[in-house]
Amino acid sequence: MSKMRKYILIITFVLGLTFFNFLVIRGTHTWYETVKLENLDRVKATVENEDVIEVTGIKYKEIKNMPYDMLIIHLRAKEKGQTSIRLEVSDPDNPVIESTFNVNSLGIITENNRIGSISNVMIIRVEIIIIFIIMIINIICEMSRLSREAHYSYKLMFYSGVLVFLVINTIIWMWNLIFLKYYANTQLYRLYSDILTSFRVFAIVVFPLVLLLAIILVISNLVLIHHEGSQLTNMLGIAVGGFFVISTLTTLGAYVLVGSVIDIYNYKGIHIEYGIESVIDVVISYLECMMIGSAIWTRRAALNVPAFNKDYIIILGCKIRKDGTVTPLLQGRADRAIWFANRQLEETGREIKFVASGGQGGDEIISEAEAIKNYLVEYGIPEDKIIVENRSTTTHENLKFSYQLIMEDYEKNENICKTEAVEQAEIEKTEPGIVFSTTGYHVFRSGHIADSLGIKATGIGSRTKWYFYINALIREFVANMNIERNKHINNVIAIILIIVVMLACSYKFNIM
Repeated sequence: MSKMRKYILIITFVLGLTFFNFLVIRGTHTWYETVKLENLDRVKATVENEDVIEVTGIKYKEIKNMPYDMLIIHLRAKEKGQTSIRLEVSDPDNPVIESTFNVNSLGIITENNRIGSISNVMIIRVEIIIIFIIMIINIICEMSRLSREAHYSYKLMFYSGVLVFLVINTIIWMWNLIFLKYYANTQLYRLYSDILTSFRVFAIVVFPLVLLLAIILVISNLVLIHHEGSQLTNMLGIAVGGFFVISTLTTLGAYVLVGSVIDIYNYKGIHIEYGIESVIDVVISYLECMMIGSAIWTRRAALNVPAFNKDYIIILGCKIRKDGTVTPLLQGRADRAIWFANRQLEETGREIKFVASGGQGGDEIISEAEAIKNYLVEYGIPEDKIIVENRSTTTHENLKFSYQLIMEDYEKNENICKTEAVEQAEIEKTEPGIVFSTTGYHVFRSGHIADSLGIKATGIGSRTKWYFYINALIREFVANMNIERNKHINNVIAIILIIVVMLACSYKFNIM
């Protein structure tokens, strides 16, 4: 389906739904008043102008564990105009209740000329939940399709984050619809407020998990610093965990903070407070969702084991020891590559070539590729089964330069096969099967880089110590966000702009 056709269908659906809701809401209104009645039969309703509105029914509902109950008055519009309605009740504290109602040219009834007082909008809550469910199903289907086509797509990370947000909000909205059976659920202003505070509610709901994560990050980073030293990167988990906790507490206390600067008890102040809180909530919730998405697909990529039909395996380099030997981290990558090669040989009888990849840093006596090669040779891997790529300084260059060497070697072997063939028939040109070996937390991002280079390769991940792995997950999250930072910034700005427009409409038309 083309994008234009998709947009036309969405616009048509929204317009159709809007018209349906208009038909449901127009012409009727439910007036709610909190009272403590002694006798429902003693309630008397007097309409000043009966040509404008008529009272079609009066009900009384007890509210448990509350000092008051609910008086429910059903109204029906007759013609355009304004009228007041007076209720005489048996409540000794509030014997007379009076309110003004207006019927506009569309037949919509508002109370005290306030648009937000439009009632009977419960149907819209049901529709929002249905739309959430449709979006959830659509995202799951899209993720299923995408995961088969591109294992390392950043769309998977984004979709996973959005899915978490939608699922939690759907549960919250369904809970409110089923269990919060009070008058505000049917009011437009309450619906409007719930939409605006969706990100705040999400941040509050996931806060216990964020706090637990922050504690784990602090503990893991302290252990990491104890073992590896107090480098800046080893404190990343503490910084990120602290940011989420402080930011969430800030938005929870924004009412007090903003109230110390402006008057939040007037209509303008309320909207300013909502705006400031919403900006903080959107940023926090978006980052939390993306972090969840990043963690899910980073972990899934690390656990994936590709099919045993590969021709080459690239070992991505990392820092080596001062004496030129591999570190435990790099040894894990080499060991994982050896495991894959041995497993493939056992299951299919197919041998694989190793590509040791990594240049020489300023503080390294040999290149990372040479250190990897030496380790493989010591293990018993023949030198003619090892290709050395010793120019790269980044993961991007690791994959790019390794792929160039792989293609040179593959085409050379392909030409040998052609000259040795009994018949000189043209042999069909195929792509080599490639897998790369890196540390588990690094597989997803490396796979994305390979995809961006047009390299068809899958990855396997080696294990590392728990305290290093947790900090590395945060580092990968930051790196993942940075790679597509413009898209994420645009997404956050778009959400904030929608909220600003909603707040402007609320302020202009007196909705909240």
